[in-house]
Amino acid sequence: MANAASELLGTGDVAQHVGYSPSGIKKLERLGVIPRALRVAGTGRRAWRSEDLPLIEERIAARRAERLSGPGAA
Repeated sequence: MANAASELLGTGDVAQHVGYSPSGIKKLERLGVIPRALRVAGTGRRAWRSEDLPLIEERIAARRAERLSGPGAA
């Protein structure tokens, strides 16, 4: 269960925080790179908890490093 102090962050908020576009965040979610957003009851809105940001940042950094060191990297 989410902590009462959790702040809910929309796709745009998460994107701005990690330096990605909102569509990039949605793609990373679809690919399973970052955790799935929660559905906010009664609104249809999808959001992440503020506590999810460190994990999202870590996974995005790992993906960037993997892409930089992958095949064809200079």
